[in-house]
Amino acid sequence: MIELQGSDGWFARRVGKITGSRIKDMLSEGKGITRAKYAFQLVAERMSGKASRLGFKSAQMERGNEMEPFGIMAYESVTGIMCELAPFSIHSTLPFFGASPDRLIDDDGVLECKCPDTHTHYGYLLKGVVPTEYIPQMQAEIACTGRKWADFISYDDEAAPEDRLFIIRYTPTEEELKKLEAEVTRFNFEVEELIQQIIKRRAA
Repeated sequence: MIELQGSDGWFARRVGKITGSRIKDMLSEGKGITRAKYAFQLVAERMSGKASRLGFKSAQMERGNEMEPFGIMAYESVTGIMCELAPFSIHSTLPFFGASPDRLIDDDGVLECKCPDTHTHYGYLLKGVVPTEYIPQMQAEIACTGRKWADFISYDDEAAPEDRLFIIRYTPTEEELKKLEAEVTRFNFEVEELIQQIIKRRAA
């Protein structure tokens, strides 16, 4: 049985894991949820065994979550491909690293669906490239599922009918995936070092 995203079982699978949706936090420095803050969240999860459900969701983010199924249906209608629900997949050699794509496509692909506001959607449409900010997340999903490529889609039901769906495929190189895996490994070492400091403090 596949645990639906946001369910208790889904959260349980993610406890203490570096996840695809948080890769941007792992790579961030100096603002918002920084690398250091994310590291301490993982420390808390690993020490307590409980998943963190912290996180602010704006009205736009909530709307994006609500619209995602419609974006996926639009993708299926245009491509003729029926997508599969995706479980939270743990990396084959890095047990502390996992990701859950929005859907699985055939045998080799994953789907990443975004439903942004209209001006952002048209920006994606006009640039015609994979948005840079989502590349690390898709790399993580590909690395953890063992698949080869990702279709990025942007869907906005408020755009003109002929502009509502933008699709572009992203295929990372082996070098890009190795670089990400090395960075995840380094970050996990930092998290484990923090845990050891806490354990040593107990004994002091």
